Formats: sequence, C-alpha cells, structure tokens
Amino acid sequence: MEFLLFDKYTSYIWASYLLTFATVAILFIGTKSAHKRAMTQLRIKYARGK
Repeated sequence: MEFLLFDKYTSYIWASYLLTFATVAILFIGTKSAHKRAMTQLRIKYARGK
C-alpha cells in the first residue's frame, strides 16, 4: 500500500492521474458521439439515394 503514497508529491500525482483519466474519458465520449452522428448522417444520405 505504501507504493500508492508518493511522499510529499501525492496530491500532485493523483491530481494528474485524475486529470488524465477525465481527459481520456471526455475524448472517448466525444469520439463515440461523433461516430454515431456520422453514421446517422450516412444512413440518411444513402436512404435518400434509393
């Protein structure tokens, strides 16, 4: 358990981990919604062509 405590830098290290995780999560959610929106637009585009 002691390896989780980084001496006097604990708060900075865990804050950076949290910030990194939040950034990755936001990017993942944004990319997923953009993909869904693009697929919907493509379905509409090709449905009109038929």
